[in-house]
Amino acid sequence: MGQGTRGRVTAPHTWGLGREAALSRPALLAGTLLIALITALLCLMPKPENDLFFELRTGTEILNSHHLPHFDTFSWTNRGTRWDVPEWLAFVVYALAFRGGGFFGTWLVLVLLTVATGLLVWFRLGRVTGKAWAFFLTTLMLLAMKDCLQERPYAFTYLLLAASLEILLTARDGRPKLLFWLPLLCVLWTNLHQGVLALVVLLVVYALGDAITAILSGQSGKSAWRMLGTAAACAGAVMVSPYGWRVYWNILITLRDRNLMANVTEWNPVTSLPLTQLEPFLVLAALAFGAMALSQKRSFADFLAVAALFGQACLHARNISLFAIGGTLILAPHLSSAIPGLRCALGLPSTSTPRPLLLSTFALLLVAALSLVSVVSLRKEIGPRGSSLMGIGEAVAGLPGYPEEASAFMDAEKFPTDLRLLNGFETGGFLLWRRPAQPVFVDGRLDVYVGRTFNNMLVLARTPGSPAWAALVQSYDFDCVVTTHKPEADAFAADPRWQLVYRDPRRPNRPRCRILLRRRPEFAALIARCLRSKQVAE
Repeated sequence: MGQGTRGRVTAPHTWGLGREAALSRPALLAGTLLIALITALLCLMPKPENDLFFELRTGTEILNSHHLPHFDTFSWTNRGTRWDVPEWLAFVVYALAFRGGGFFGTWLVLVLLTVATGLLVWFRLGRVTGKAWAFFLTTLMLLAMKDCLQERPYAFTYLLLAASLEILLTARDGRPKLLFWLPLLCVLWTNLHQGVLALVVLLVVYALGDAITAILSGQSGKSAWRMLGTAAACAGAVMVSPYGWRVYWNILITLRDRNLMANVTEWNPVTSLPLTQLEPFLVLAALAFGAMALSQKRSFADFLAVAALFGQACLHARNISLFAIGGTLILAPHLSSAIPGLRCALGLPSTSTPRPLLLSTFALLLVAALSLVSVVSLRKEIGPRGSSLMGIGEAVAGLPGYPEEASAFMDAEKFPTDLRLLNGFETGGFLLWRRPAQPVFVDGRLDVYVGRTFNNMLVLARTPGSPAWAALVQSYDFDCVVTTHKPEADAFAADPRWQLVYRDPRRPNRPRCRILLRRRPEFAALIARCLRSKQVAE
């Protein structure tokens, strides 16, 4: 319903659940600790962190120069291309964390942000649904998000979306003055991550839903105007950035390139993901739409908001987390309203006493399972520092899977830094962070390479040895190849104009990096030194 209907609810924290809705102090403390532990365990699962490295490089340069970048200086292919950094503040935060604690510091930032997100949801749901449902829904939300928990600016959006929805939903429950905080929150948010647009879209959707409800029911449209006014204020606030209106330019040029969208996993639809990865997301979606269908407090605006979040998650897998957070917060009061009717239909008592033993057993089994998965995942990625804090941070960031040994070899053999380097999309960020004087071919900054360079990169990576590949190799006139892709390395090694000079030692569960140099007179001495080092043996 619109604002008028929601405003008549005087005790939202007891909707339909009676004694279950009140969180006792011991239950609150136990639930808080368990949610924090579950979140930390989920954050321990290593994932590729291709973007983290160029973010650290950029954040460090901002700290050192006290200036924001406007042009690409990291690549040799697109050097001088316009490149704005709308997420500059997040990059600076991660760079400061790295200065203080290395990759353990950047991981700690992720944990703090994600724990804060989980606890915000937990506390709100605890007031609305009771401890059992609050714990279940918060855990389900975190499980749906697990594959998106990375050391990236997106983590700030998770926390700020939860905080802004807490403000928005509370304001719609009778405290409209809280809406004045949203534009202020957007000013901070827009300099951390462009996910702030999700809030603006949700405000417009709520305004639309309230307007339709008001027209159909003959009620006042005051709530719709209030939502629309807040959306307009937030739309202005999201432009408060050192980059002005260009803060969203990279989103526009990314979304309009179909080839790029089709070939970057996080922009793919959810149908590209395995079912086992989608189970928490699908369960949460079924709960959200089912609860709203059975709820006694109909709200067309809430339905539209959840549908909008669900639609975006289906279109782009990276938005699953936004649906998980938003859908969980919005469905909570509807679930509370639907449960009494379900109990009545099933002939169950109108209230029931929570079973602490059952809930505790479920929580402990979940923690044990996540602990086991985390340990197994970390063992595959653990590096030379082992299980130390620094080693755990490096393992979570996937550092041992990047060409660290190959980079150290290039340093030791004094590779020139003006080489026309060919590297993969996945390793470009690492190389420009690890060897900052060496320009790269491509890296994870899609808005820099969108179009011709990105398309050429796909041909070079996917069709080694083909005529199109050979034409691009000749066109770019590479000096050096650094690759973890064996077919690509083999294609270059088969050409007598190239010399394999380095191969990583064999490591379980590790891609082997290879370095090849063009046989040119100016590289003759370097090739001879590399071959004397005997780093090409199988």
